[in-house]
Amino acid sequence: MNTDILIKGLIILLVSALGHGPALADSDKDRPVPVTDKQATKKPDQDGKDTGKTRPAAMPVYVPPMRGAPVARVGGGTRGIGDDLPFVSVVTPEHTGYTSSSQPVLYWYLSEPVDTRFEFALINDNEIEPIMEIASERQMLKGLNFLDLSEHGVSLKPGIIYQWSVALVGQPEKRSSDIVSSGTIELVELNETQSAALAGADGLDTVRIYAREGYWYDAFTGLSRLLVASPDDAELIETRTALLRQVGLDEVADADK
Repeated sequence: MNTDILIKGLIILLVSALGHGPALADSDKDRPVPVTDKQATKKPDQDGKDTGKTRPAAMPVYVPPMRGAPVARVGGGTRGIGDDLPFVSVVTPEHTGYTSSSQPVLYWYLSEPVDTRFEFALINDNEIEPIMEIASERQMLKGLNFLDLSEHGVSLKPGIIYQWSVALVGQPEKRSSDIVSSGTIELVELNETQSAALAGADGLDTVRIYAREGYWYDAFTGLSRLLVASPDDAELIETRTALLRQVGLDEVADADK
């Protein structure tokens, strides 16, 4: 009799197991669901109910195109110009940054507004004379400043590493006191896969793709243009701050909050 009861119990357990899917392993129960660039998941409240809100998509991550590349960015320091000691820095990675545009936009940061002479230069090792030089006596604003090469009729050529620099000239007769920062840039054309991915993207998705593919200048310019259109967008501000930190520009990132 006991044997019959035992057999019936085993049958019931077997039928029950076949009628359900496999249980989650303990290690899988708390595993987060991945969110793709173009997809966000609905965020439940503390009781597990759907709030209708979504988590933001993944933060853009800059992937350097050349691992172990030599350091090319030179910081601005805080020398010269009387009692004012501004910090100036080009907004570039430490290594040579890529762009897919022959006429990119170049950004630099100033910690304070200055009325001193400003100089911009673009050079490469294949030319004796600078490709472009600009000197200005106008006031430079605190924060991010930029120069668009398309407005000056200057185009980069692929396969050439260019150095660009900005300088604050406090004492023209003593140029050793200049505050100078410089970085390098290279025009690298997009391949078919990259072009196809960008053709189907817009907004922050475009920034994510450029950053992932190592195109620093394109990613930062695209993000900055989004911020011009939506200057109070908290997600865009957070994203630009994160990108700046990813290339070691912590002082600029702190001021960008």
